[in-house]
Amino acid sequence: MYALGYSLDNLSLMALTIAVGFVVDDAIVVVENIYRHLEGGETPMQSALKGANEIGFTVVSISVSLGGGVSFRCC
Repeated sequence: MYALGYSLDNLSLMALTIAVGFVVDDAIVVVENIYRHLEGGETPMQSALKGANEIGFTVVSISVSLGGGVSFRCC
């Protein structure tokens, strides 16, 4: 790692950048799904509930995997 010019700080910053990218991407997917339901004629509350339920497991699983990697790294 040192020979290539990488330090632990650089790797941590790259990991943080990727983690933030995943979170933003998940948020965009959820909003797009909610908007799809809104265009289908459902009320905003129904759209939010259905959209979150359809995508919720994926968002939680990615968040848990990212959190697991961060907690493993910190301990």
